[in-house]
Amino acid sequence: MIKKLTFLLWFFTSAVFSQNLEFTIIVKDFDTDLPIDEVTITALKTRQGFLTNKDGKAIVSLSRSSDLELVHSSYKKMIVKFSTLDKKENVVYMEPNTQQLEEYIITKDHPQQILKRIIENSKDKITIPISLKVYLHEFYKRDNEIIFFNDGLINFQILGNEKNIKTDILVEQNRAVGVLDGDIDPNILGYDLNNIIENYYQFKYLDEVLDSKAKKTYDFSVKTYPSNEDYLVIKIVPLPESKGILSDFMVVYDSNKKLIIEVSSYVTPDRLQTYKESMFASRKVYKLEFKNTFRQDGNYYYLANSKEVIGFEKRYKNKERRIEVKNHMVITDFNKKTFEYSDKNVFKGKSLINKRTTFFTDYWDFESGFVSTAEEKAIIEKLGKGDEEIQNEVENPKE
Repeated sequence: MIKKLTFLLWFFTSAVFSQNLEFTIIVKDFDTDLPIDEVTITALKTRQGFLTNKDGKAIVSLSRSSDLELVHSSYKKMIVKFSTLDKKENVVYMEPNTQQLEEYIITKDHPQQILKRIIENSKDKITIPISLKVYLHEFYKRDNEIIFFNDGLINFQILGNEKNIKTDILVEQNRAVGVLDGDIDPNILGYDLNNIIENYYQFKYLDEVLDSKAKKTYDFSVKTYPSNEDYLVIKIVPLPESKGILSDFMVVYDSNKKLIIEVSSYVTPDRLQTYKESMFASRKVYKLEFKNTFRQDGNYYYLANSKEVIGFEKRYKNKERRIEVKNHMVITDFNKKTFEYSDKNVFKGKSLINKRTTFFTDYWDFESGFVSTAEEKAIIEKLGKGDEEIQNEVENPKE
């Protein structure tokens, strides 16, 4: 049965205003005692999602008591019992998997063919339709200094099927602070929210390694996955003689269910250093990263979180500038049902950058699933004060 939009908003926000169980988790490396960032945390009973920041910190806000699953590609998966999380701030240690060496798997079929079958099965099994509650978090740097920040709570309603995905976007709350100027190309200011889910759910970032010609450009291999014996890894690395801005890819998949669990890519510094010509024309790329984490739970198979980073150098007013954009998306909740809403409520823009700031709760601390570090919060506060000064000058110009 189709419900009204008001019920959708109630479903996603009711936990905040009822009886949440809130506490902090700091995840550290068992051997080094250092914090671990980008640990995917899932509440097993409520399926709420969280992600640790650079300090290994996540503020967990549960609608009811639940054990937590912690997953990171470099560490052994672990389950933390809710009964042990009895402090306001809880430190949890994950065991690295570096003690176990990866082993090559000899396969009858070429790894590229295996990858194609895994992608098709993953697309077939991805849960559609679904409504995802997403926290979007973006920082923009100029010459290594953060100059702009925006984030927001977004509802993605995903309709259609794996071959024809349609996404409607409903923005609950958002904020934007800082000042962008002409040295940042508007084409990369934020990621196009209208097709980002389609790209992720159809695994389009892997298209470049699926062509038959890619076998002459990349080395493909299948290896064991030390942290989980049910998983395998397909690694795709550019051959030394291959030219251009080519990424190293890693695809972690469930060897029994044939589902992708994680897909990531990055361009090595050495390859970027020698790279001269690119799709970005006048821009020289110095950083390019991407990562999607998926989760399979019963009949549900969905995106858990994502990260994209692009950094490039560009001349602006006869001066070389370094620009970097980092985007995180965390799926904090989801609902298999679809909902009815007015077309005027659908967000049509490509990103939240130019959307007017609107919020009624401190969602970034308690509903986001991914909190900024203390250092980042100080920067955001400083950028916000700068916005206030600019607005004051507009409203009260000096004579």
